[in-house]
Amino acid sequence: MKPMVLAAALWLAAAFPAAAETLIRYSNWLPVKHQMHAEVFVPWMAEVEKITQGRVRFEILPKLVGTVPTQFDVVRDGLADMAVFVPGFSPGRFELSEVTELPLLADEPTVISPAANALYTKHLAKYNEFKGVHMVSLFSTAAGHIYTAKKPMRSLADLKGLKLRTSLASNGPAMIALGAVPIQKGTNEIYELVTSGVVDGTLWTKEGPAGFNMVNGTLNHMLVVPGGLYNSILALAINEDKWNSISPPDRDAITKISGEAMAKAVGESYSRADERGLQVMKAAGTTVVTAEGDFLAGIRRALAPAEATWIAKARKKGMANPEAVLADFKADIAARQRAFEGTR
Repeated sequence: MKPMVLAAALWLAAAFPAAAETLIRYSNWLPVKHQMHAEVFVPWMAEVEKITQGRVRFEILPKLVGTVPTQFDVVRDGLADMAVFVPGFSPGRFELSEVTELPLLADEPTVISPAANALYTKHLAKYNEFKGVHMVSLFSTAAGHIYTAKKPMRSLADLKGLKLRTSLASNGPAMIALGAVPIQKGTNEIYELVTSGVVDGTLWTKEGPAGFNMVNGTLNHMLVVPGGLYNSILALAINEDKWNSISPPDRDAITKISGEAMAKAVGESYSRADERGLQVMKAAGTTVVTAEGDFLAGIRRALAPAEATWIAKARKKGMANPEAVLADFKADIAARQRAFEGTR
């Protein structure tokens, strides 16, 4: 190479150094076959590596760092670089986001999941509830309903005194309003709790019992509540310092395939799983009752105060217009529901 050409090449290399590779260590608690992991997160990680031409790579750690309820802290503190966390596993900590867990919002995952992300982006992000992490996306699982082992639920009277396992702190007041007794425990404890008689049943999604093999003699009765008794939100987050170590162009490229795009993909994965789960339950002889008429009206009356409770919490947290935020959220859900029904 001629001296002048060599000098120019060396100058260019010094002036524009190759972008450093960023390795993101992912703390995973989902089963490898779970729809979110297999159908959403793993393909997303592959796409990130592709669009950044390998400058951003992922390592799925061999075991969970910390515990499932502490995943937000694990990422914020840099013990792992990325994880999925459930705000509802931390009572009293992320109260603004509890609006997405309110009862009777929507039971179609492809509606509620992107709507939850849009709400977060438009109204909640500015309050910085999740300080210390970059929110890749916030999304929702499918709606939750009630399952019991021994008897079907055909009226409000049938719910009185039932000991029901719940997953989220916000489920408790709703169950108490319906006359049930909430016992907050993790999903991995459901089988033992039910079979030992510690609880009469559990709140869960339509895909839950089939996915955990609890449809043949364990959870035999299901009550479907139109709109859902709750929606559990989750978020995929990256440690803020790790995120900032990625070049701005690569951050922009990653953002384009995250956010609402990921929330939609999660919703679609849960919608498919719900349909499969419902078919498995019906084939196994599970009694499926849908609340309607006076039964549904009674449930709605009992759960109506939940909105006022969240509004009071939000105002205490400094939100000036929680009523307007909730109304906007509901309007967005209604619009997405109409669009969804138009595709059926």
